[in-house]
Amino acid sequence: MVYQTHGDLPNDYSSMRRSSQARIAPAGCRLGQDGFVPMDQMMLLGVLWQDHLPFLRVRRSVNHPSEKVPVSGQRLSYRIEDEPVRACLGHVPFRPGGGDYFDCHSTPRSGSRVCERCAIVEATFASNLHHAHTKGSAELDPSILRHLEQPNRLYLAAFRDGSIKVGTSTLSRSERRLEEQGAWMARFVAETPNGRLVRHLEDAVTEELGLPQAVSAVRKLRGLVNPIPDAALAKQLDDFASNVETNVVRRWDAVPVDTTDVASLAEQWSHPMAEHPALAGAIEYPLRLLRGRHDLELITAIGRHILARRPGGTDVFIFDPKPLFGIWPDIGDYGSDEIAIQDSLF
Repeated sequence: MVYQTHGDLPNDYSSMRRSSQARIAPAGCRLGQDGFVPMDQMMLLGVLWQDHLPFLRVRRSVNHPSEKVPVSGQRLSYRIEDEPVRACLGHVPFRPGGGDYFDCHSTPRSGSRVCERCAIVEATFASNLHHAHTKGSAELDPSILRHLEQPNRLYLAAFRDGSIKVGTSTLSRSERRLEEQGAWMARFVAETPNGRLVRHLEDAVTEELGLPQAVSAVRKLRGLVNPIPDAALAKQLDDFASNVETNVVRRWDAVPVDTTDVASLAEQWSHPMAEHPALAGAIEYPLRLLRGRHDLELITAIGRHILARRPGGTDVFIFDPKPLFGIWPDIGDYGSDEIAIQDSLF
């Protein structure tokens, strides 16, 4: 871990250290016997996928930009005793030249993980993109229009609890999109020359076959801990893919636009970590991430769900790191609170 120097600390550090009245630690500090002192730092901002491998986006100092580090090989050893200091998670820019991530150091809105500015950017893009196929070009931001001009794919994604959803992605991001979502297997069922047409198909699949366009993180985690057999999941997925082909892709009246340029696909996909040995017998991490002491060696991830084990241990745990996003835990060698593994888990 990177130790923060006094020069990196907030300007009010020295005055807060002298004050016996101040009890709330500034970001990057903890309360010691002699006042507020700098602590080892690492803030988690998210899990992302690149080149078919999971990475963490982390910030190691209050005033420094974030960086990407591989999940595999990282150690997450920390404690949380009081309400932690929080920071905005930033956002992914959607305008040209904005880069792949905007580092934000603002304070989040009350009850939120992002600041007012980042919340507006995220909500604007999500709303405009989701409803873009129902609006005229004059109503859309130029950046949304450029995004819609790209070739897209329609897919069905299956998760280990048996959930199946329909989704869309640009051609260049189709596999990464599935990796990010934590899908276990998928079928690409159609390709379109633009984003408008594929969203009409997506809506038709939901209306005609009742397939949702999202699966909750709770269901994804449940499936990783207690999965249904792969053969049964694949059969269910193939049946839906066949129905989509028959009742949507090749039915001219299924969508309110011309489908002449829709190309049928029958491509299979499986998660790049599907054969990882750590998944066999993995159990849900039983401790609350925002309380107490934790010491975990990270192995890999499925979507954003991380697989880890304790140093020297053999049990593999799965947990959703989202509660840790945007907070400053006290990083250090504090060991771990006791973990009681119930026999019913096996």
